[in-house]
Formats: sequence, structure tokens, C-alpha cells
Amino acid sequence: MLTIDFINVGYGDAILIQKTTGGQREFVMLVDCGDLNTGKAYPGSQRVTAAQFLRDQGINHLNLLVLTHLHLDHSGGLRHLLPGISIDEFWTNYLPPQEVWNRTLAVPDDLSSGARCLFHSMNTYLPALREMHRQGTRMSRISGTTRQIMLCENLQLDVFGEEPELYDRQAQIWENQFSGAADGGRLDELDQFINNTSIRMRLTYRGSAVELPGDVYASCWEMQDIAPCTVVKLPHHGHWDSYTERLSEMLRPQYVVVSVSNMRVDDCPSGLAVELARRANAQLLFTDAVVRPGIVPAYHQAVRCMIDDQGNCTVNSYHAGGDTTHEAV
Repeated sequence: MLTIDFINVGYGDAILIQKTTGGQREFVMLVDCGDLNTGKAYPGSQRVTAAQFLRDQGINHLNLLVLTHLHLDHSGGLRHLLPGISIDEFWTNYLPPQEVWNRTLAVPDDLSSGARCLFHSMNTYLPALREMHRQGTRMSRISGTTRQIMLCENLQLDVFGEEPELYDRQAQIWENQFSGAADGGRLDELDQFINNTSIRMRLTYRGSAVELPGDVYASCWEMQDIAPCTVVKLPHHGHWDSYTERLSEMLRPQYVVVSVSNMRVDDCPSGLAVELARRANAQLLFTDAVVRPGIVPAYHQAVRCMIDDQGNCTVNSYHAGGDTTHEAV
């Protein structure tokens, strides 16, 4: 059995993947960790940090942790995750030099909000690297490459990198900051393209495929030939740049999951993404209790996808007290 929990961390991504055999965990993987916190609460909210969700599941060890990119809404939860979780292997698209892992970067007052968030993300990331190094975690930089890996029996992971020069440019910009020459302009530049440095992945179990594209813009990965999938997690939280008609036609998903806060007021998830999912007769699911015309808000801790040993996929609304099967919207 493969279980994938798209955790309701508010506005952010945190995806827990568990392969079990006979009720025993065989492989446990976390993709992203959510933000520093889950944001403003609201009546009925079941938002939860990734760290708390794992504790509630009785998980204190990961075979693999993947940080798709260094935006705070994907990396900030590292602060709460470590040191309570031991990790065998860690993948990232940027590893700073080890000599700076003991640093804390001073955040200049005159930065844009985007540049400031990148500073805060790095100041969360550096102590996490120290802790994983202390644990003996194997660390790998994944960038601009395509590879296929068998994580365990019947569970295949395809890993895709986008434009190789973006990873090198990201490293150059951060090395400039570490040298003491803080440059808000270069960080603003990084903030503009960092989503497209995301580690994009495709999980395949018993013939069912799950696309996990991080925040890669649709205009980037739609240029490739992509096989149909069972589930797609929309990149960039369902913003207007996350999904296109071409992607929808190639992927033909049965389920479309959007990791997003219900407090957004900036057309996120976008009307276009919602319409494309409906037009393709896909079941549209949100991690948070999103209110949209024709959509009944679902209050849950996670959207849970379960793929059995025959490759059949079901999607449930996961609560601490049990699962509720979703109705199609």
C-alpha cells in the first residue's frame, strides 16, 4: 500500500509518503516541510505543522527528505521538524559550503518582502544542515538532471531538473550574500526564478503515477512530453501560472490536489486552474477549506491518497479521528 498525505499546512507544501507492507512501514519520505507556522487560524481549522503531523502518525524517522526549493513556504517547517526526526538521506537543489553552516545572516532593513523571506529561509536552512550533518544524514544536491530510482519494491521515483543554469545562478547569488555583500537586487532576481529550480518528481506504484512538481511554472515543464498520471499536485499552489490546457491534456489526471490556504485573496487557487480540472472531469481537492462557487469547503488535516497493491487509487479527507471519502466537485 502506498499512502500519500498532502498535509494542510496552510499556504505551503508538505507531502508525506509511506510505503507499507502488511501494515508495517517499509519506506517513509517527506517532500517539503511547510512554512515557519501555519498562519492565522479560523473556526474549524485543522491546519497542522508537518512536524506535528508526523508526530501524530508516530513517525520519528525518514528514509528520505526532499526540499524542492528554498522558498520559506516549503522550507520553513525544517525549524520544527529537526532534531525530532532522524533522516537517512536528504535531497536539495542547493547545498551551501559547509563552512557557512554555523552562520546566521543579518537581514538588512531595506530589502523587499521577497528578498527578506529568502534570508529567513536560509537562516532556517543552515541550522537544519548542521543538525542533519550531526545525525550522519547523506546529503545530495539535485540539479538539472533526470534520473530514475527504485526507492523500494514496486515504488519508482523519476526525478527531473529544469534549466541547469538556474541552479548555478542560485549558487552564485547565495555565495555573494555569504561573502558579506548583501545585495537585495540579486535576491529579488533569485525570487523571480527560484520556483523553476524546484526538484520535480513523479512517483509510480503498481501502475499509478503521482506528479509532484514543486512550484515549477507550467510554462516550463509543459514543454516536455509527459505521460498521463493518476494524481497531480498543482505547482505554485494553484496560481494562474500553475496549470495550462496543454498540461491538463497530457496529464489527464483523475485527481488534482492543490496545497493552498483558504485565506488567500489573490485568485489562488486561480479560476483557470479550477476550470481546467473540471473540464477534464478530474476530482479537485484542496488541502485547506477553500471556498469557491460549487465547492463545499473540506475541513481536514490532509488530503490522503491511497494506492493499493492492484494500483487502485482512492482519495480521502484525513482527520485525526478518521478518514472521510471525498465527493467529486
